Amino acid sequence: EESLRIQGSLWRVGIFDITGIVDRSPLAHSLTPAPTQVVILQFHQSPLSPLSTRSQVSPPSHTPAPVTHYQTNIVFGGISRNDPYQNSPFWQEFDSTMPRLSSVARVAAVALGVVYIIFNVIFIREHHKIFQANSTDLASEFFQEPRRTRARTPAPGKKLKLHKEAHEILSSPKLPTWVKDYAKWHEQQRQRHFEARRNNETSDVRFLISRCLLKDSCGGASDRLQDMPYNILIANKTRRVLLVKWERPAPLETFLVPPEGGVNWTVPDGMFDEGTDFGLRKKETREDKIVSVIRRDSAAPIFRKYEIDEVGYKIYHEIFRLLFKPSDALAERVHSTMSKLELTPSNYSSVHLRVKYPVSGINEKEFTFEKHKSQIIGWATNAVNCAAELHPNSTIYVSSDNNDTVGYLLEESHFAQHFLEVEKRRREGLHSPPLVIKLVARDYSQENHHVEFSNNKEAEGFMSVFEDMTIMGLGKCVAHGLGGYGRLAAALSGAECVVAHRGRHAKTCSDVLAKNRANFE
Repeated sequence: EESLRIQGSLWRVGIFDITGIVDRSPLAHSLTPAPTQVVILQFHQSPLSPLSTRSQVSPPSHTPAPVTHYQTNIVFGGISRNDPYQNSPFWQEFDSTMPRLSSVARVAAVALGVVYIIFNVIFIREHHKIFQANSTDLASEFFQEPRRTRARTPAPGKKLKLHKEAHEILSSPKLPTWVKDYAKWHEQQRQRHFEARRNNETSDVRFLISRCLLKDSCGGASDRLQDMPYNILIANKTRRVLLVKWERPAPLETFLVPPEGGVNWTVPDGMFDEGTDFGLRKKETREDKIVSVIRRDSAAPIFRKYEIDEVGYKIYHEIFRLLFKPSDALAERVHSTMSKLELTPSNYSSVHLRVKYPVSGINEKEFTFEKHKSQIIGWATNAVNCAAELHPNSTIYVSSDNNDTVGYLLEESHFAQHFLEVEKRRREGLHSPPLVIKLVARDYSQENHHVEFSNNKEAEGFMSVFEDMTIMGLGKCVAHGLGGYGRLAAALSGAECVVAHRGRHAKTCSDVLAKNRANFE
């Protein structure tokens, strides 16, 4: 369908296959069903109201009301004036004009009109893809085929936006004023400290350092990072400059860096004297110049309570991104993976499976997939069902601390088999079920190394840990299990679309494909 403006008047052209659809289309209902293909020109003296879309068209339940415009049918092979409006002002104007034209002019006028119509017919057919089909195909294409959530693939060469800019976060009216004030104050205090160092003066700036030094027992990535929004809250209350210092498995800057204009937590060489006492486990409220902490296991729940009681909405993810963005190396990996998997922020969901968590007789050091396969299949199946309930027809990104678990879901599970069957039906032009679950993952040939327990000494070996965390945090929904890693990813996603598929507050989700098959059949 296309609206055309010809000499100041609105015309509408539509191409219809009359066979089997006359009773289905109100526009074609009044036509003589003799021609198989017909071009309908509608001339309106008043502005048009948009025609109903195909999804809104239904068989008329009563005789259509008389049309209020003038209509003529132009059939391939000739012009038909056999309509109920031969005495309308349209044709009276036409008949009064034609005698004044010479026979040559008449032929030229008709020829130009036909050429003009044919040109627009071709244009409409090509650009709007109005297909000629039998009634069954037409009905299934326009009335039965469900809409599916499709990820918008970035244009070639265009970088995905992996991090909200600091100035966007700081300009948000939802961000508490104290956070904005602290960000400014933090930068001013850093400058004061370095100026005092350059002048060989004693700095009176006090610090709170989140640390993981070589001899510290720090926990995994989430253990070290989940308390950072709480740390900035404490640093603001005690008027301390928040810093982060990691020595293992590598400096945190290998994976995450401060965003430009955000809170610069780095500890460059020369910031403190060699052998400085970092004051582990001293109280932040004391007058000590430096106080450092390793991990605060209760920090995330305390901050969530602060969000509920004092803020009224989620700000955890905003404060976290005021502190951290992916390093160049990590950003390159994340962008490459998301582009290959056709993921765009907020248009997919994620599942995390911490299958080696040391409960229910599981020993992380002796763990094997085959030994616990039946348990893992149950956990994994419930996790995907929960994610599919949260975000139907979305692509689901799968992450786990065990690569065989990821491989099972993507290669052997009934979700994978169902997806292959649907793709085959689509290629063959057959109807497909209304729900499709597409599971994807980064290269899972190598397992994620646990940041605390792994014997790996190379920083590159831990990059995938931060890659999964970043990708899950950019999605719309997260289904997580035991451990803090999945909960951290859920918090980074905004925590508005989250479900626990395993644990004390877990939800047991129904088999979405079983319901899908029943509805389809």
